[in-house]
Amino acid sequence: MSSKPLHESFRLDCNLLCLITSVTLVTINIVLYCEVDAQLQSFPRQEITVGSRDGIQLNGTANTQTKADYKDRLDKSSDIEKVTYFSDGKSLNATLWLGDNVTKNPSAEGANTVVYGVLIDVDNNPTTGKFGVDYQKEIQWTNETQQWNSFLAEYSSPNHFRILELQRNESVVFEEDQKYIPLSFHLDSITSPQKYKVLYYTVLAYGNNSKIVVDLTGWLDIPPATYTFSTLPSPLIIKQGEKMDIGVQLKSSSGVPPNAIAFIPSENYSSIKVTFNPNRSSNGSSASSTSFGIAPAPFAIVVPKEAQVGQYSIPVMVNISSGSLFPSKFINLLNFNLSVPSQGYISKQANLSLSVIKPPTMAEQVKEFWSAYGALISLMGAGFAGALSTYLFDYLKNRKKSGAPIDKK
Repeated sequence: MSSKPLHESFRLDCNLLCLITSVTLVTINIVLYCEVDAQLQSFPRQEITVGSRDGIQLNGTANTQTKADYKDRLDKSSDIEKVTYFSDGKSLNATLWLGDNVTKNPSAEGANTVVYGVLIDVDNNPTTGKFGVDYQKEIQWTNETQQWNSFLAEYSSPNHFRILELQRNESVVFEEDQKYIPLSFHLDSITSPQKYKVLYYTVLAYGNNSKIVVDLTGWLDIPPATYTFSTLPSPLIIKQGEKMDIGVQLKSSSGVPPNAIAFIPSENYSSIKVTFNPNRSSNGSSASSTSFGIAPAPFAIVVPKEAQVGQYSIPVMVNISSGSLFPSKFINLLNFNLSVPSQGYISKQANLSLSVIKPPTMAEQVKEFWSAYGALISLMGAGFAGALSTYLFDYLKNRKKSGAPIDKK
């Protein structure tokens, strides 16, 4: 056990954090937007899949970066596979689901630092806090302290911060074979903002930082954004036995147009076949874009003749690019340029609504045709009759002048 005073031990931890966790802050950063009203908005449990064995590995001695190899004992305990989260209106509560067991004493397995944390941006302003990060909550183990500690810090600039909460000897391992870490904070401790972003991350360092494994999640909205489809034509009405090419635009309740990469309609959901064709635009020409934000996405819908008449709501999974908004300057590794993916991805579901009607009868088709073109036909007929009568009148007039007998047959 370290004999250093609590604040000195913590400062050492934070210095190491700034050196190492900054590494985490630049991969597929998870950022969650949370909106609260005057009474703080709550929302039920949500779940996102982050991916398995997709972390990055750094060699602090050789200044190299590779894909994590997950060969050492604790590597998989830094692998975030899923995140579940919810809010009761007072706290944001999250659980990081990991690839392997959390160890009570990481030093016994050769690790000198283990970190599970979250960054918080309360104003979505890259010029405030530490390159846009205003608060940081972290649970950490270091060889300096030989125990788990947690803290909540506030940043005013890249070089200035204050500790708002500090808990020593935090209970992190609650049960045997535990493959998760709970991570939460009170909303009033970060000023209960109207909107904020969070980024969940893990860091694992061995020896003299000869091996550092980092994993992060992807960007998300909190409360979770809802997604709807806007179609053209609208409303979408298709006849039995008809095929239609349409343009579909994804709308988000956050107000920011989502950048959709792929659409996966549910199969065998109904007899109606919905197909996403990224190689064709909705007007039949080739589509050059690989994502669909403002531009509509091309879909083909085929309704069989035997399809039931009525309204349908067909689930479609959407792969959305979260983009890369994390301030890279937050990363402060001496003589090392960390390379991270330019964007992350999340999957959400939206429902495509359409109505199936019976094809019109022959009488209805004639009525519809006459309704659409009757006036034009009448106008053309009147014009033709007028022109014909004028021609006949001139013909008879000329015959009379020439004295030629008029044929009265």
